[in-house]
Amino acid sequence: MANNPPVDDIVPFPGLNAWVRAASWCQLNINPLLMEAGLHLDQHGTHHISRKGIVNVMLQCVCRTAPSHHFPLLVGQSFAFDTVPAIETYLATSPTLRDAMKALQWVSQLLTDIRLHMEEGPQGTAVVIELGRRPDDPPKAAGYFVELILACLGKFARMLMGDQSLATRIDLEHDPGPVRALCEMQFGAPILVHQARNAVWIRSSLLDVRLPGGVPDLHKQLQQVIEQKLPSAPGKRLTAQIEYHFRRDPRLMGQGIQNVAELMKLHPRTLQRRLKEEGQVYGDIQTRCRYELAVQRLKGGQVDIDALSEELGFTDRNSFTRAFKLWTGVAPRAYRKLSLTPAPQPVTA
Repeated sequence: MANNPPVDDIVPFPGLNAWVRAASWCQLNINPLLMEAGLHLDQHGTHHISRKGIVNVMLQCVCRTAPSHHFPLLVGQSFAFDTVPAIETYLATSPTLRDAMKALQWVSQLLTDIRLHMEEGPQGTAVVIELGRRPDDPPKAAGYFVELILACLGKFARMLMGDQSLATRIDLEHDPGPVRALCEMQFGAPILVHQARNAVWIRSSLLDVRLPGGVPDLHKQLQQVIEQKLPSAPGKRLTAQIEYHFRRDPRLMGQGIQNVAELMKLHPRTLQRRLKEEGQVYGDIQTRCRYELAVQRLKGGQVDIDALSEELGFTDRNSFTRAFKLWTGVAPRAYRKLSLTPAPQPVTA
């Protein structure tokens, strides 16, 4: 029996704005790359993307922006906690650097396949970066994502410490090659390559020094606010994966839950149970995606109604028409005509 191909997970993408800003600085149109990678919004307004796709976007952006820019560093420098902005306020109001380290756990919750944690030992204090890797990941990709995280850590360290040096050295599993000197300048510390793990070594003596921007009471209140807003692991990802598969191949919506469950390597009852845990029903996801895709296609031009019915997995045109009337109050043909009718122009004197 042939081996099943690796599953391409659909993961949250809270760093979208940073990627777009970095691409803009490089005068790179990143939108087609993101669309090809499956970028989409779920019903909660959260961006999701194909995991394999975002790895490919990183590789292409690095290639297209070199040698003028090193894309991972630009993304890290422009990263902000857009989805949970209270985290930045939490950092800015931290009484000490040790208090600020709580945010490492939150970053691990927000970013898929990335875990950050602090270790204290006789050799000093290290912020360790662990990546979840897959056998089919391109070798260079992991290094680029580590560099991105390091640039992000450097940005927030400067926010807390100003010009005071925090890192004493950087350990990297990979060798940045020609951009090594640029990375050292960005991180403000020498880099050792081909190490056992990725880590930032910091001055332990600075961990408990009082920070000038510390506001202990507000800092404590923000912790509760942030933990309520953070997604619980794995957090609504199954719904996003189903929506992604429906948009990539709309005919799946007419093939039943059995085929979708098999595609996701789950038993149908397991799929239904996990959706219930997310507060979702398979039929509601199917209906929502059919409606959104139907409206999108009809607004796009002279789409054939029969072809659209088949594309969305309906048994025939009449079934699609009845469903569309329930959603919008009008038939597909009438909706298409209305959407293509130019808006009346204001009368000027």
